[in-house]
Amino acid sequence: MAIKKPPQTGAANGDVRIRLIERLLRTTFSLKSGITVGVALILTLILYPQILHIAPPEYNVGAIATRYIQADRNFLVIDRIATEQKKTAAVAATRVIYDFDSDMPARIGIALSRGFLAAGEFITGNPHASATEQTAAEHAKKAFEDAAGIPLTDKEFTFLAKRGFPIDLCNDIVRLVYCTYGTGFIGNSADLDLHHDKGITIRDIRNQAERDLNDLSSILDAEKSGGLIRKNAEILFENKRPEDIILSLAHKAVRPNLTFAKNATEIRKQTASDEVRPVLYEVQKNEMLIREGEKITPADLDKLDAFYKGKEGNRLLNASVFSGIFLSIVLLSIVFYRMSSQRFRLSKNVTTDILCMGIVIILQVILVKAGIFICDSVGLAYPLIPASVSVYAIPFTMGAMLVAILIGRNEGLIFAVFSSLIVAFLFEDKTSIFLLSLMGNAVAAHCIIRCERRSAFFKIGLVVGAVNGAAILCLSLLSGNIFTVETLIRLVMGILGGVLSGFIVSGLVPLFEWLFGYTTDIKLLELANLNQPIFQDLLMMAPGTYHHSIIVASLVEAAAEEIGANALLAKVSAYYHDIGKMKKPLYFIENQPNWKNRHDDLSPQMSSRVIISHVKDGCDLAKEHNLGKVITAIIRQHHGTGLVSYFYEKAKKENKVSGKPTLEGDFRYPGPKPQKKEAGLVLLGDIIEASSRTLTNPTPARIRNLVNARIQQVVEEGQLDESDLTFRDLKKIAETSTRILTGIFHRRIEYQQPSPKSSS
Repeated sequence: MAIKKPPQTGAANGDVRIRLIERLLRTTFSLKSGITVGVALILTLILYPQILHIAPPEYNVGAIATRYIQADRNFLVIDRIATEQKKTAAVAATRVIYDFDSDMPARIGIALSRGFLAAGEFITGNPHASATEQTAAEHAKKAFEDAAGIPLTDKEFTFLAKRGFPIDLCNDIVRLVYCTYGTGFIGNSADLDLHHDKGITIRDIRNQAERDLNDLSSILDAEKSGGLIRKNAEILFENKRPEDIILSLAHKAVRPNLTFAKNATEIRKQTASDEVRPVLYEVQKNEMLIREGEKITPADLDKLDAFYKGKEGNRLLNASVFSGIFLSIVLLSIVFYRMSSQRFRLSKNVTTDILCMGIVIILQVILVKAGIFICDSVGLAYPLIPASVSVYAIPFTMGAMLVAILIGRNEGLIFAVFSSLIVAFLFEDKTSIFLLSLMGNAVAAHCIIRCERRSAFFKIGLVVGAVNGAAILCLSLLSGNIFTVETLIRLVMGILGGVLSGFIVSGLVPLFEWLFGYTTDIKLLELANLNQPIFQDLLMMAPGTYHHSIIVASLVEAAAEEIGANALLAKVSAYYHDIGKMKKPLYFIENQPNWKNRHDDLSPQMSSRVIISHVKDGCDLAKEHNLGKVITAIIRQHHGTGLVSYFYEKAKKENKVSGKPTLEGDFRYPGPKPQKKEAGLVLLGDIIEASSRTLTNPTPARIRNLVNARIQQVVEEGQLDESDLTFRDLKKIAETSTRILTGIFHRRIEYQQPSPKSSS
């Protein structure tokens, strides 16, 4: 019987945890990738809305237009009449092709030799011939004509037959033929006469080499070659005039060695026609293509076809659409990589930030497109303010301002470059708009990071407007049009665009705070109001905790200003860090009456649970009162993974007597450790303020020693390892805390009791 091994529970649980983590990572990555691709597709649809257009309406020549159609862009139209005329001219100028057969004399000589031999066999006694001479003569004539390809008259046949079709006579004819072809090209004058003006192209059928021949007078007409044959005969036969029949046979044997290549010529003409570039003319933007009630002419139809064809493009197959999708995905991926870098890996809001930035860029592009539409309408209504000038009033910097104030300055700067590139695609003058938008966005993202009043949006809008004006002046200087009325109007529009951005952002910030749970400086100022209902409840239910929180807020605010952290966030977080104590206020020493301690009736483990639970209770209250994710995170982190040392030591003493083990994990806060400087400041301020209450004689030296000891203890426990606080920061925190606590615990003189009045 096999022994079953005990299940490895720890390893199995570890594998399950690993699988869950991997699944979570895959899900998160898929979610981020889905957001990236989705935003890229939406941006592409906004940039190239023509891919959603349905089939264009059908128009016919002679039909009546039912509406006005105006060009929304510059485009080219093919002039069909001019193009056809150009093609006709190109075809007419194309040379015809004639094939040149240089082997023609040799083939004629071979054919004549075969004819003479075939006919000679019948004349001298063909075994297959008929018995009668007439039949033999007919067969001889037919054999000659079939082999030589030359028809014979009765006279010519009789002449040759009497001589028995001698081979010498054949050779004389062949010599005359060769001499005739030695003069050059032989053709058909009836065809060649049509091409005297432009010449012909001669193509050698042996090697396909071509050459042009302009002078066709050198070509011998095959029908008129008799005179040349007679002249050549006199030379060849030494002035002995040959028989006329020999000259006649030689004349019949000569055939053209230039033949018209019809197929090749047609292909050449078609190629010439296809290579003609169409004649185009430009239709300009805002030009009226057709007016309502007019008849559609062929020229109008060409314009409409070109207009809708360009508008439709190739739908999703259009290269510009693919480039838009690709560019959007690449740029969004850069933002995704930046948001997923080491600095943010521990943050739980990366996906939310990416989604927020995606929505903002979509809103930015929609806002710019709406601005372009408004500018075009204003340009039509008021010609003194053309659309090319009023576009500078579009709030290009809205998105970067919104991202910077909600997420951070660095993300705002990345968004500035991204949005400037995307927005530039909506304009013809892409370079100028990109530079203008980039400069304004960069300044807006840098300046808006500390925006603690609503009026700050207007001030930053003015700063952005001033930057827009400077950019417009630089661009005008480059174009040489700086001292013009149009430049002045552009300056006004640029300033107006910056101010509009500020107003729009001031209205959108509360909406995005509510949608995504962001906490801006403006919201922090609202939460810093001590008249908040949750603060009043804390004052009534846990007055000691309320007083403790006020002092901690003073400590961390001053320390944050010294080290360059967000003092407002640190102070407000300190106000709310202990709100969880409201649920069980009497279990915390600062709220207990002097005569009763409720922990006396509880075990150390239970007391530790009650103390630790105030962190979870505080997070629940923070979510209930919409304090925001940042403050909730600091509430969760303000004790880190610290040890509730008092009850831990008490438990160790009790368990030492009973012999039970004491688990340190039961007495530690769940964490996590502080992730930001502000959270680390709240942790230190909480510990320092609570420890300062134990001083019986709080002299400056004792306060300094206490502060340094507590900071050293926290550092040794590793609670600040993830908070980005440096040793220089800790030194400044210690000095600031010592100064403030010394002021709180300063000595006072004892007031004398007034002496009772003596009665007289």
